[in-house]
Amino acid sequence: MKKYLIPFVAAILLLTGAIACKSFKGYEIQGTLTNAPQAKVYLEDITADMPVILDTATVSGNSFKLKNYAEKGIYRIRIGEDAQKSIYVYLDEKTKLEITADFQQLQQYSVKGNKGSESIQQLIATSEKRFKQLDVKYSAAQTAPAIQKDSLMVVFIKEKNDYVAYIKDFVEKEPNNDVACFALNLLGPMMQEEVAYLVDITDKLYKAEPSSKFIKGWYDSMQQYREALLQQNAGGLALNTEAPNIVLATPSGDTIQLKDLRGKYVLLDFWASWCQPCRMENPNVVAVYQKYKNQGFDVFSVSLDANKEQWVKAIAKDKLVWKNHGCDFGGWQSAPAQRYQVQSIPNTYLIDKNGIIIAKNLRADELEKKLAELFSQPATAAQ
Repeated sequence: MKKYLIPFVAAILLLTGAIACKSFKGYEIQGTLTNAPQAKVYLEDITADMPVILDTATVSGNSFKLKNYAEKGIYRIRIGEDAQKSIYVYLDEKTKLEITADFQQLQQYSVKGNKGSESIQQLIATSEKRFKQLDVKYSAAQTAPAIQKDSLMVVFIKEKNDYVAYIKDFVEKEPNNDVACFALNLLGPMMQEEVAYLVDITDKLYKAEPSSKFIKGWYDSMQQYREALLQQNAGGLALNTEAPNIVLATPSGDTIQLKDLRGKYVLLDFWASWCQPCRMENPNVVAVYQKYKNQGFDVFSVSLDANKEQWVKAIAKDKLVWKNHGCDFGGWQSAPAQRYQVQSIPNTYLIDKNGIIIAKNLRADELEKKLAELFSQPATAAQ
């Protein structure tokens, strides 16, 4: 698993002449650092392509002091030449920080002086602890006998989802926008699964504080994904969002729910007996169902039929042998079709084991290719 602090996403200008403004009171950082005699300490601006050193000090008698001017924002205090040996702080015009740390256990540092830096310290400490728990659960799932792998992976995925929810909750509640943006880094390897969220939240943070260099770096880096997201989300519900539950009656009068298929990959298939393209696609759906049904794949079919007899006959004739067939006989006004913004059929959504939409309108070879990819790899995990 990757370290909890990953390289920051930023590409913006260096500090301007504003740092020399006489009305700006500057920062004072008093540090107590054991087990690092004569080490150099660097205060760095991390919003440029490469970190820019703004101030330096030398550890003497287990202490160091940094005192200068800087714009408010997120900074890195690097100790020695290894960037992993760093402490992240928030500085503003009234900052007076006291940092206490052991160089050999730097992640356990403490800081006092402003709420922003204290929030960062608490966030990092919690994230470090939870990532270790994720490591343990992932390793247990990977090394377990085959009969236990699936259940242990479910435990791991829940833990991972809970961690992502923790970061999002922190971002939502944190009053300091720079610190809230900093927290996005701690999504770590889960970032690739949260691109839609990152685009949305960086928009909100940038609108709230457009003068922040740190936030602008994130905002600029997300623009490359915006157009792609708009294109892939055009028509229907967006990718990487939770699939709304569907409750329908089966031909026999029983009730089925989409959420009951959590833990499987599910093809949500909107079709109708009167839809010739749907009927032509059905053999392909049957083929992939037969191939992957024992590996954790299922189909949930929603019919836009208005006539029950025709619907039931089509199921039998096309040999749609899975049990999840539902219909409310509303035609184009069917409640699930309205909820999923279905404007044409056949229309499909591929939903992952956690109920998240991961693909849309895959048919024939494209559907087969995607399922082959999913079932040739272990369940999603933090790498």
